[in-house]
Amino acid sequence: MMRSSGLWAGMIAGLLALGFLLASPALASKANPGLQAAADVCFGKVKADWSGLVDACSTMVSAKIRPGLKAAAHFNRGAARLKLGQGAQAMSDFDAAIKIMPGFARALEARGGLLVAQGKPEAALKDLDRAIELDSKAVVAFNNRALVRLQKGDSSGAIADFNRAIALDDKDAAAFASRGSAYATMGDREKALADFDRALSIDSKLVSALLSRGALLAATGEKSGAKRDFETALAADPANAVAKAQLAALSDN
Repeated sequence: MMRSSGLWAGMIAGLLALGFLLASPALASKANPGLQAAADVCFGKVKADWSGLVDACSTMVSAKIRPGLKAAAHFNRGAARLKLGQGAQAMSDFDAAIKIMPGFARALEARGGLLVAQGKPEAALKDLDRAIELDSKAVVAFNNRALVRLQKGDSSGAIADFNRAIALDDKDAAAFASRGSAYATMGDREKALADFDRALSIDSKLVSALLSRGALLAATGEKSGAKRDFETALAADPANAVAKAQLAALSDN
C-alpha cells in the first residue's frame, strides 16, 4: 500500500484531532470519592498529562459503571494512548468501546484511522463508512476515507470526500494538502497548486504541503520554487529524508 509522507501525516493529524469525550459524569462521590476523582480526570473536568489520563480512565474501565460510561472511558484512554504513541493499546481500547457500543461513531472513526496505519484499507473502509453513516459531520472519517481512496487509486472518490471534509472544516491545512495530492495524481496541476497554496496559507510550515508542492514544481521545471519549498520543509523538519533527497536530486541536475 502506498504511504506518501503527506498522506500519512494527514491521517495522523486527523486522528489526533479527534480529541476526547469531556463530559464528566456525577457519580456516587460520597460512597467512592476515588472513583469520582478518576472520572473528573478521565472526562476532562480536571486536567492531567496523558499518562495521568490513562491511569484515571483505567480506573473507570475497571469500575462497575454503566456501559455507556465504560465505552467512553475506553475511548478516552485510547485517545490518550494514541497521544503517547501506543497504537496497539489504543486499538484495544477502541475495539472495547465498539464492542460495548457498536454505534459509537467516534470510536469507529478512530479505529478506522488506525486500521489505515496498519495497512488494512478494506477493514478501515468498513469502520469509516459506518462512522459517516452514523454521523454526517464526521470530518476525520471523511478525511481518512479520502486518504484510503487515494491510496487505492480512486482519485475522484478521494476528492469527493476531501470536499465534504473541507466543507465541514475549511481551516484544515492537511485536508487541502491531501486534496492537492489527489488533483496532482489526476494531472490537474492548477487545482493541485491552488490547494497546496491554500494549505500553506493556513500553516506555512506544513511539511506535507511543502514537499508535495515542491515535487510538482520540480516535475514541471520550476527548480527555484521547488528548491525553496524543500529547503523550507527541511528547516521545519531537519531529519526529513524526502526533503534531503529532493534537494540532492535538484543539485545533481
